[in-house]
Amino acid sequence: MRFTRPFFPLIGFMLAAWVILFMVTDLFLIPALRVANGADSLARKQLAAISALVLAIILTCLLAVLMLVLRPGRFFLPRKAEPKVRTKYVDAWAEAGQRMEVPSEEEE
Repeated sequence: MRFTRPFFPLIGFMLAAWVILFMVTDLFLIPALRVANGADSLARKQLAAISALVLAIILTCLLAVLMLVLRPGRFFLPRKAEPKVRTKYVDAWAEAGQRMEVPSEEEE
């Protein structure tokens, strides 16, 4: 089960990335391509620059989220394991005998 743990977030990330890329393509890039057919050269250059910027931002964010999901640092920078400490088992009766106050003979 330990080795399958990173796969569930990875599958969720892949589905979310697909949905985001589909939405950006459908809502922005395809309409920009349609408008670019009837635009002059300056408007085409501006649309191309804005489209490249949008894709660069989306892909950078997806890469950052992918790094958070996969946590590659755990492979290259493992945490130092603390030395195991042996549990000290104390005899309860001996401890109670040490803590007990013995009444003096005058009090009896």
